Amino acid sequence: MTRVAHVIAEFSAKEAMGRTVTEMAARVPGEHHLVTTHALDGQDAFAGVHEIGGALETFPLGRSDELREALRRIGPDLVHLHAGALGPFLALLPVLRPYPKLLTAYAWPTLPGPGAWRRATVSEMRASNVLRARVLVTTVLPVPLAAAALRRAGVTTVLTPDPRVADRLGRRRGLNVVRFSSGAPVDPRRARFDAERPTIVFAGRAESVRGLDTLLAAFTRVRAAVPGARLRLLLIPRPELPRILARAGAAGDAIEVVTEPVPDLLAELAAAQVGTWPFKFDYTTSPPAMALVEAMAVGLPVVGTDVACVRAVLEDGVNGLSVPPADPPALARALVTLLRDEQSWQRYAKAGLESATQRMGWARVAETTADAYAAVLRS
Repeated sequence: MTRVAHVIAEFSAKEAMGRTVTEMAARVPGEHHLVTTHALDGQDAFAGVHEIGGALETFPLGRSDELREALRRIGPDLVHLHAGALGPFLALLPVLRPYPKLLTAYAWPTLPGPGAWRRATVSEMRASNVLRARVLVTTVLPVPLAAAALRRAGVTTVLTPDPRVADRLGRRRGLNVVRFSSGAPVDPRRARFDAERPTIVFAGRAESVRGLDTLLAAFTRVRAAVPGARLRLLLIPRPELPRILARAGAAGDAIEVVTEPVPDLLAELAAAQVGTWPFKFDYTTSPPAMALVEAMAVGLPVVGTDVACVRAVLEDGVNGLSVPPADPPALARALVTLLRDEQSWQRYAKAGLESATQRMGWARVAETTADAYAAVLRS
């Protein structure tokens, strides 16, 4: 039985990266161990969990002895690194040198361009993933340097859900870069069209960078066109929550805000008529935007924005509708199209479901990962 050590800076099965690691551990044959600074939840998915402490931003620098001891106890046949664009340099650590390695690079984030800065305040961006120190570093990171680091570390296979990672590393000599799209569960429940009292749903962190202010501004226009429309916000509390609640409250009972964890997100999505994730920046979350994929998986038509974390799974006019970031009128028009036109609604409900089941299922991710493990262990 192959023994795999998954190395990730911080783990939560409720976040996109952690969910992906969990699904790999559950579906790919082998004995799976987790090595991380802290495991916030989801530890039961692994044969062993090894928390080595330290700071998330500098993981695992300064913790080489703890990492070495964790790997000694595990005795892995393969080390699976889960990281962003700095993953190639993590692979260079001397403590990892003895082990066959595979990297999943979830994103190659870059700082927002000049035209994007007006979409949010600096404080709003700093409170999210958009202006993290690592984003600054990866913005100036030369692609040839990252590719050279991977080759020097002996890493020949890179998995990624991010088209930009595939584009930047995929043409480099000696690297096999494999794209995957993840996040689609198997569930029999399906959303249904409702012309009288349709519900628009958003699920995610209470952050302006996720376009909640854009959505609230757009909803006023939606209500003018579809008087029975309702908006349901399933929010993970963040510092901006009070301000968002105040703005939502001003719209009256047409908006419902839920801040407690919902026991069954798929049921919430299947009960709605349209899902929307109007993110303002490319890397508001790691690609793919997981809740958007889950919406597709229950046949809920989706509206997103033209940013990398959404673009990884949504093709405008194919399996959903895409609008420019921070554009309430455009968002409102797309939402109204799906709420009023049943033919369009059915078209995107079907196309989104087909995309989710055929390209984004966890079984496909597990198959891709198992093939990558076999290739690394054969080399």
